[in-house]
Amino acid sequence: MKLEHFGMAEPGDCRLVFTAGAEELAAAVAQVQAEPDAPQEEDGLLTEAVNRTILGGFSALYEQLVQEYHVMPVTDPDFELLAVNRAEGFRAGAQFYALPPLEVGAYTGFVQPIEPHPIRQLTIELEINRHHGDEERAADAAGKAALRQQVAREIWAQRCAQAEQRARKELVWQLGDAVKGPLPKQLVGGNYFAEQRQFNLSLQANGINFDQFLKVRGQTVEEFRAWLHAQAERKLRSWLGLLLVAEKEGLAPTDAEVEAAAAHWDAKLDGERTFPANDARKVRQRLARERAEQFIVEHSTLTPPPDEPIVQKVESK
Repeated sequence: MKLEHFGMAEPGDCRLVFTAGAEELAAAVAQVQAEPDAPQEEDGLLTEAVNRTILGGFSALYEQLVQEYHVMPVTDPDFELLAVNRAEGFRAGAQFYALPPLEVGAYTGFVQPIEPHPIRQLTIELEINRHHGDEERAADAAGKAALRQQVAREIWAQRCAQAEQRARKELVWQLGDAVKGPLPKQLVGGNYFAEQRQFNLSLQANGINFDQFLKVRGQTVEEFRAWLHAQAERKLRSWLGLLLVAEKEGLAPTDAEVEAAAAHWDAKLDGERTFPANDARKVRQRLARERAEQFIVEHSTLTPPPDEPIVQKVESK
C-alpha cells in the first residue's frame, strides 16, 4: 500500500489518496473467498477484499504520514473507494482531522460554583412515602419535621454530588474559552450536530417538549441554535485544548500504559476498534485528556454549595 497524495483542505482537515497493487488485492480476495460466507457477486467480493486490505495495511501508512508530515490525528479516518479492478488493484481516499495550529492561554485558576438543583417540597413527600413506614409518618409534629429535615439532607447530599460532577465538567469546558485559533469548518459542524443529537435524546429521555423547553429558557429557536452552536464549539476547543495541556505538563502516557489500557479495550470510552496505529492513538489521547482534566481541576476552584438544603416551598393560592 502506497501513499499517492497528502494535503489539507484547511489547517487540520487532512486528506490523502493511497493505492494498493493487484497482488495485495488478489491476496485479500483469496482470503475472502476461503471463508464459508464469502460474497458471491463480484462487487461484494471486491468491496470486502478492499476493506480487508485497508484494515490490514493502512496502519503502517498512517504511521508514516503522521511522522513525515508532523500531524496529530484527533479523529478516526473516513475512507472512500475511488477505483478498483483486479488487474490494477485499487485507489482510495481517506479524510481525518488533526490538531490544528491552536494556542492555549491560562489553563489553571478557573472558578466554578457547585450548584445543586433546589428540592421541591413534593419531592420530599414522595421520598418519605416510598422509603419510610407508617410509624415514622405517624409521628408527632416534631417527629414529622425531623423526618422531613433528614430526607431533605439525604436528597441534598445526592444533588450536591451530582452538581459537583456537572461543575467539574463545566470547569474543564472553561478551557475552551482560552483555546484560540481556527478550527476546520466540517469538524465544527460535525460536533454541533453531535451535540444537537445528544440534546434531542436528553429531551426524549426526560419527556420534555422542545417548545416547553424554549418557553422556560425564554429563547427563540434561532437563539437556542446559536447558543448550542457556541456551546458545541466551546466543548470542541476544550477537548482539543486538553491535548495541548497534556503536552505542556508532560502528562502523556507511556507506551506501556497505552498497551495496558488497549488490552482492556472499553468501547464506551474508545469507540470501535479500527487498525492498530489508530487504536493506540485513541487510547493514548484518552489517557492524556483524563490526566489533563484532573490537572485543571486540581489547579482550579470549585465553590462549595450551601450546607443546608434549599427547599422550594409550595406557594399557596
